Amino acid sequence: MSNKNLNSVSIPSSAPRPAFLTTITHLAVALGTLAVSASAVDIAVTVRNTTPDNGLWAVNPVLMVHDGMFDTFDSGSAASAELENAAEDGNVGPLQTAFGVSQPNGLSAFIGGPVAPGTSYTQIFSIDPSIPSHQYLSYLSMIIPSNDGFWGNDTPDAYPIFDGDDNVIARTIQIMGTDVWDAGTEVNNEIPANTAFLAQAAPNTGATENGVVAIHPGFMAPGLGGILDATSMAPGFPITFTSADFSESIYRVAEISISVVNDSAATPSRLINISNRSVAGTGDNTQIVGFVVSSGENKQVLIRAVGPGLESQGVSSFLADPSVTVFDSEGDPIGTNDDWDATDIGDAFVSVGAFDLAADSADAAMLLTLSPGLYTAQVGNSSGADGVALVEVYELSN
Repeated sequence: MSNKNLNSVSIPSSAPRPAFLTTITHLAVALGTLAVSASAVDIAVTVRNTTPDNGLWAVNPVLMVHDGMFDTFDSGSAASAELENAAEDGNVGPLQTAFGVSQPNGLSAFIGGPVAPGTSYTQIFSIDPSIPSHQYLSYLSMIIPSNDGFWGNDTPDAYPIFDGDDNVIARTIQIMGTDVWDAGTEVNNEIPANTAFLAQAAPNTGATENGVVAIHPGFMAPGLGGILDATSMAPGFPITFTSADFSESIYRVAEISISVVNDSAATPSRLINISNRSVAGTGDNTQIVGFVVSSGENKQVLIRAVGPGLESQGVSSFLADPSVTVFDSEGDPIGTNDDWDATDIGDAFVSVGAFDLAADSADAAMLLTLSPGLYTAQVGNSSGADGVALVEVYELSN
């Protein structure tokens, strides 16, 4: 397929996971490159899950750069088979295939697996204003838990990338609760056995609706045994969704920011950072983030496990003294840090645009040069008491 895809991988885990979401337990993304035009300009597209703790998750959010004619859905019309797969089961493979056929010179990328509240990633696209299929941005992601809820833009030319003078239009797209769609393909009964991210064990097990795409009416009210009352073990530890009522006033679901990468030559499409905020525990509740260094040259990466540094971000229940260890695909540790050293790597924070940490904080951070392969970053918890930690992996420019 000739469109540029950033593929996901599964991180092996002993924790149970639904069969239809193969990367359900750990975040898994790729750091690597794909060949594109040397005359392109680099833009950074950052996707962030802005829901509160115990809020909505997203799964396999996909970004598509195209000619303004690739329409993923239309309000009031029946969903395509590609949308049904993406909205019911988080399966964006058919959508990616359709995109490749429709947009052979387009660009697309997706993050594999569930995206927790507070999680973000940044994708670099190299685009050329002279190429017709590099003119517009579209996006789509299933929300979980849900029967067939998703967010996406229903107008394919809603977000032009360039203005009339071929300058990149920097913007931030706010996705609110009122922007959540119902694919109309599965009845919103919220029965755990039929609901992704709860107890659904296989795709297409819900009740067929035969409806049309429309704005989602919202979840069942608390106390009725639906999603807002549910507990899920899908991430490997119990989570609830008491703050997932996106029908509330001014509920922020996600944001997508577009900006120019300053002072950089055009580079192939690549993911430059991932972040995952979650409760870090011990044993089966250890916080783990998976990532891939794609084939090609070795990559230098900055890896951080932030606990105390979250206090300035308004998080009170942070992990007091995190450490971080990176393991290769054989399970062998290749680097570890407990309490970062500002003298050694402070400049790297500035280079990648990471937020500052106090020089004497108990946060963890390190630089590693990694060969192509599969890796996991695991948060250590010496105190044994659970707390919120933010794991970040940044690719540094070569």
